[in-house]
Amino acid sequence: MFDECIRCSTAPAVDELGYCGHCHWAVRAEIEEGLHQLREYLRSWARFEDWCEARGLATR
Repeated sequence: MFDECIRCSTAPAVDELGYCGHCHWAVRAEIEEGLHQLREYLRSWARFEDWCEARGLATR
């Protein structure tokens, strides 16, 4: 186990990954936001492929 937070180095680590309570939730929020952005990016590519296919254009 870690003595201090691996992200901020100012508070004691409280989870198995080595984050303090604040950083634990901050990192989790950053990961959730990143996954949301990735889903939107992939959704946009799927719509683009559909658009190309409807016009007889190759995307690959």
